[in-house]
Amino acid sequence: MEIFEEQGLGIARIRIQESDSNYNYIAWCEETRECAVIDPIDPIVLLNFIRDRDLMVKYVINTHCHPDHISGNDPIIKVALTSISKILVHPEGIERVSPRSSTVDEGDIIKVGNQEIRVIYTPGHCPEHITLLAGNCAFVGDTLFLSGCGNTKFRGVPEDLFHSIDGKLRPLPDDTRIFVGHDYAEKNLRFALDLEPGNEAAQSKLEQVISETTEGNEPAPTTIGEEKSYNPFMRYDVPEVVEKLKKKNPELDTSPVEVFKELRSLRDTWT
Repeated sequence: MEIFEEQGLGIARIRIQESDSNYNYIAWCEETRECAVIDPIDPIVLLNFIRDRDLMVKYVINTHCHPDHISGNDPIIKVALTSISKILVHPEGIERVSPRSSTVDEGDIIKVGNQEIRVIYTPGHCPEHITLLAGNCAFVGDTLFLSGCGNTKFRGVPEDLFHSIDGKLRPLPDDTRIFVGHDYAEKNLRFALDLEPGNEAAQSKLEQVISETTEGNEPAPTTIGEEKSYNPFMRYDVPEVVEKLKKKNPELDTSPVEVFKELRSLRDTWT
């Protein structure tokens, strides 16, 4: 577990054991102690943290409704039940969560104490996916990973994922910190280096990640600026990447969306 601070906002990032390297998050207003729980799996771990920090759950927010991001919803709401506690999800996912839920969409502001969380609609990994922007921090769920992006195997659409990354996430300020839904960092970076063997940023990041994990630590959150330097799914218009893909597939249409789709297809089968 790591704790981060952002101008009056506290953030706990909790690696969930016996999961697909999932992270759960608790974000709270340090002044009022109201909190939001993001993509919960393990309610016991999360509720213990909430109790120990004397926090009050105002919202459970799901970036999307795959089972490994919503399974802790109901236990947390039941234990933390107050007149204001509720689950928030995009309208496309409302039928996949409990009736005690409300919807949020592009541009909505979620108030947690004195903190504001802005909703960005980022479909592609699945139709209901949202990103949560709090100050200089973006909770991106499975839309973006360290040196990777979500797959589209379970209700996803590659073109939508491209437009979410290209039009919503890539334009964020370079110093925006990225809080992802899973840790696939090492494999993602090895894929990046397979595409761009000379990418010094990717090599340096891989060495850093290996060092961190060897010491028993989690890879540190990255930034939009960092991801632009080595994440293939933000480098679909970099000539070296396009050239490498064109060698693999001479018939490839080199428009950004088609390059992105080719990258996603390659990553699905890469080992």
